[in-house]
Amino acid sequence: MFVARRSVRLVVTPKTELVRLFSASNTLLQNAYEAKKHNGIYDPETHIVRSPYESVLPDCNIPEYVWRNYKNWENSPAMTCGLTGKSFTYGQMYATFDKFSINLPAIFGLKQGDVVGLVLPNMPEYAVTFYGCLSAGLVVSPANPLYTADELLKQFTDAKVRLVVTIPELADRVKEALGKMPAGGAPMVLTDGAKCDSKETFAFEEILSKQVKGANRLAKPGPEALAVLPYSSGTTGVPKGVVITHRNMVAGLVIANHAEAIADNGENSDGLDSTLAVIPFYHIYGAVIIVGSCLSRGAHVITVPRFEPVSFSKVYEHYKPSHMFLVPPLVHFMARSPTITKEAMSRLRLTVSGAAPLSKQIMDEYIAKSGPMSTFKTGYGMTESTCLITTMPKDMPTCKSLSVGPPGSFTELKIIDGALKTLPLGEVGELCARGPHIISGYLKNEKATKETIIEGGWLRTGDVAFLDQYGHVNIVDRVKELIKVKGFQVSPTELEALLIKCEGVADVAVIGVPDERSGEVPKAFIVKKPGSTVTVESINEYLESKVAEYKQLRGGVKFVDAIPRSAAGKILRKNLKHF
Repeated sequence: MFVARRSVRLVVTPKTELVRLFSASNTLLQNAYEAKKHNGIYDPETHIVRSPYESVLPDCNIPEYVWRNYKNWENSPAMTCGLTGKSFTYGQMYATFDKFSINLPAIFGLKQGDVVGLVLPNMPEYAVTFYGCLSAGLVVSPANPLYTADELLKQFTDAKVRLVVTIPELADRVKEALGKMPAGGAPMVLTDGAKCDSKETFAFEEILSKQVKGANRLAKPGPEALAVLPYSSGTTGVPKGVVITHRNMVAGLVIANHAEAIADNGENSDGLDSTLAVIPFYHIYGAVIIVGSCLSRGAHVITVPRFEPVSFSKVYEHYKPSHMFLVPPLVHFMARSPTITKEAMSRLRLTVSGAAPLSKQIMDEYIAKSGPMSTFKTGYGMTESTCLITTMPKDMPTCKSLSVGPPGSFTELKIIDGALKTLPLGEVGELCARGPHIISGYLKNEKATKETIIEGGWLRTGDVAFLDQYGHVNIVDRVKELIKVKGFQVSPTELEALLIKCEGVADVAVIGVPDERSGEVPKAFIVKKPGSTVTVESINEYLESKVAEYKQLRGGVKFVDAIPRSAAGKILRKNLKHF
């Protein structure tokens, strides 16, 4: 068992002007907040901040943790497809994935540690496959359903998948990828009751219904066994296999289920919570928060295969969920779309936005529309931390709107400079995290592992941040996305937050482009609102008085139809360089 330690909480006044200005406003709220004891625990000798939240890490695998209380909600709906209405109760889903965990290895001769690829949209069968594989000690490698055959081939080959589960609509693309694998390919299992005539293609229902002679349950995997092998988004480099163990995943789920975290009612759910799951399950956000945390608390998960405005709005209006887990583009859509009514949003009790920065303008619009009974949080984490790094308390006051909260359960944080020296509170540098949810490294990539996981097991997040006097994390920007203009650092996020407020601007992204005199200069890509008359001149005029000269858009302004983003909502800045 892992129990977070306790020590004296210190409130240390930061030295930097940035923190002084940040903490100077709203003194009464700050004092009230300080009394709530949500401060990180700071060690002035090491400059490390530890979590204020105590939790116990169970010595078990992922399915054992998620399904330990399922009988409390045995007859309640666990997952429902929002488009077809196909639904599983908790009892039905447990029985189904348990059967899957016995038959799948027996039929295909799989052994513990073998990798199964998942190329599936959000659907109930995803959870059946996910927990069925993990119960058998198999490794799950989820892939983006939008990947091309070549992209799938790279992941399948690197992960050495032995089997792929997908849907009929994606079968040709998956089959093309499998056919090019050096090992000669692998069989497919198709969902949706598909009839499979090929010797290499099998029906999902057949796996479940087949009576396999001599089939035995494989030994359950231990906490240190490899469990999930997602591939990083590749927004700053080549996708890498992220090695996540059962222990990492369980720790991530415990952090998410803390009463002060995403689970606003902890483990005391009455089974009445519901959420509309549009965040992709192949992403660590969806895997931990929805497939894991929601099901471990007895919530009803309504799946949406992909975001499409009309169908999403219809499903939302029908189910009126109590919880929503979103990324900034979805917050933007819900805040401004007339097809999502204020009445339907009044049922919300909790909304979490994560995976990318969210402008305060859009956040305020969403909060105003969702009503006074709803809590809004922003989440911070990454695949390499098995989702969460910080935990925003549920009573976070407005004076802390720039913060993403203190470290979550088990978590230690520090800020380092370019020489890897640990900096004191208030100093700006790269954020590092340590804990049982932090991965040990990347699959077959020692170089990337050494660059990311440094001495002492610290994860370099790649985010520029500072720890304020409460031991809370305040993100400034990404290390690799800062624009250097004549030696000055310019934050793309800062400029984007300003430009989104400009009349006629629907979406925006800023990158640095080469400049002979300045090294780099900022360039903006802007999506206009329908009917907008905004021009390059009006954009520059709007920004001229708001930022210093070196932050002006000397690289130009380009109007585009859409900003390229990952499924998690992150701006794909490297793609913009080719626009």
